[in-house]
Amino acid sequence: MSVPTLSNKPENVDLLVLPHGEEKVKCQISDKGDCNIFTIKLEDHTIGNLIKQSLCQDPKVTFAAYRQPHPLQNAIEITIRPKGYAGVKLLSDNVHSILNQVSTLRETFANRVQKYKEKNAYHGNR
Repeated sequence: MSVPTLSNKPENVDLLVLPHGEEKVKCQISDKGDCNIFTIKLEDHTIGNLIKQSLCQDPKVTFAAYRQPHPLQNAIEITIRPKGYAGVKLLSDNVHSILNQVSTLRETFANRVQKYKEKNAYHGNR
């Protein structure tokens, strides 16, 4: 018995590789002119929620949200209403902050694993 396939499901490569000449991030201004809307291709809820949470904690941001326009599109839209600051700069600063936090987490985890291994090696456990 064969497994039915989704006829409208994108190919796996389309979910992972940005086509030549396409931009990863596009920015546009909302109709009211008070928000920046960033479309980020090849990303999903994982990154969208992480960036939104970071932006919501930023005192320079009045409003931040994200959405995935369609479940079969591997893209998210992040909306930022800044308090007199450039939305592009706010997004960039918050992404860099997230990268620094992830780097710190990775280093801390590696150090703890190393200490655990040293402790267990000392006691003869593996």
